[in-house]
Amino acid sequence: MPDVVIIGAGHNGLIASIVLAKAGLDVLVLDQLPWPGGMAGWHVIGGVEVPIGAYVLGLIPTDLIKELGIGIEQYKPDPIAVYVKDGELVRWWRDFDRRVEEFNRWGLGDDLRAMWNEIVKFHEALRKYLFRTEPPSRDELLNDPVLNEFLKLKSRDFLGRYLPHDFWDMFIFEPYLDQPAFMVGYYNPATDWYYPAKDGEVGMQVFARELYRAAIRSGVRIMLGLGVSKIVIEGDRVKAVVTDDDRTIDTRVVLSTASPVNTILELVGEEYFDRSVTDRLGGVMFGGAYRVALVYDGEIRLKGELDRYRESILQLPFGETVIRNNYLIVTGLPSRDELENYVNIDWSNIKAFEIITPSDYESIFRVAGGNLNHLPMFEEFMFDRRPVPGWGYRTPIKGLYLGGAGTWPGGQVTGIPGYNAARKILQDWASSNQQSDPP
Repeated sequence: MPDVVIIGAGHNGLIASIVLAKAGLDVLVLDQLPWPGGMAGWHVIGGVEVPIGAYVLGLIPTDLIKELGIGIEQYKPDPIAVYVKDGELVRWWRDFDRRVEEFNRWGLGDDLRAMWNEIVKFHEALRKYLFRTEPPSRDELLNDPVLNEFLKLKSRDFLGRYLPHDFWDMFIFEPYLDQPAFMVGYYNPATDWYYPAKDGEVGMQVFARELYRAAIRSGVRIMLGLGVSKIVIEGDRVKAVVTDDDRTIDTRVVLSTASPVNTILELVGEEYFDRSVTDRLGGVMFGGAYRVALVYDGEIRLKGELDRYRESILQLPFGETVIRNNYLIVTGLPSRDELENYVNIDWSNIKAFEIITPSDYESIFRVAGGNLNHLPMFEEFMFDRRPVPGWGYRTPIKGLYLGGAGTWPGGQVTGIPGYNAARKILQDWASSNQQSDPP
């Protein structure tokens, strides 16, 4: 019998498995997907490995990567990103002084410097609250002299202090403008975005593979292509999981890195929770992303000056776009004409074309609403209220823990939810052993 069954071989599940296995626990990871990494993984279309969710890193702390023994490099094109604004290119250079010079074209260099200094301070201050097994409350963060302002100000008010409105979507998506400026800080890493790389290979598949290998080296057992259909509860605690092929696996602890909505309402069942919990999770309003992927027979080229920056993250009018050699990914749903405004495409040379809708994400990843963050990144579901006020990483059912994007600090590839959840399990495990009572 494994000590811990982890549901999900995404980055949080694999990170948690490494932490637990290194502490000496017997860990089994189950995932219905045939690839490791989950939404930070890849799938093959047209014979090419293409990211299916995240395509860059930047929010996962570098010291966490080192602690886990993940051997990746950072590949940063220069500029890192290019934003198309009213037909002009705004380039986000690796060198900060060059960024200031770039924004001076619109007389905004000093404003950018002032804003970015605040974002750097935000990350320095937030660091104190990230690696905690008990998530911070909003009130606790309000007592921080730096974070206080990011919580009291709306994103639109923070950005409006420094930049005209037509620059805002360089830094935050429109739905977050009426959320606290905390979101602006969260989504803009002080160290910038980068592509994971190793031995000349660049892409998210590098990160997913290295994470998977680190878990295997740590002694973790991983079963891909086999999901969990039910978490079995006996009395007030976890007893087992039932797999998609109707096998029952007894365990002392279950850590679900799946969406809390799916975990609580489907894998466990509403009857085990208070009505306030099921109403809260069942009433979540979701909005998912569309994704277009195109694999070309040959190198993909862009039109005009933009082709010089084809390796950069491109913020085009129809969505954020990434090109690697012969594939293109758009987070959005551009028309054929919109694509052709920026990309040189001979449609007869298309090897594969894929559109992933929110309902596709929901069915592929078993994530409610196709929400890549599992829960909205809105104030009601942030801090110690994510996913339910007072839970943190441990649910009221003994032995059942949560450690995915639906827990503090939230979505994107940070690895922090999985890491913190594993540490919480270890704390409870040590305490239960002293009391001769399972966690």
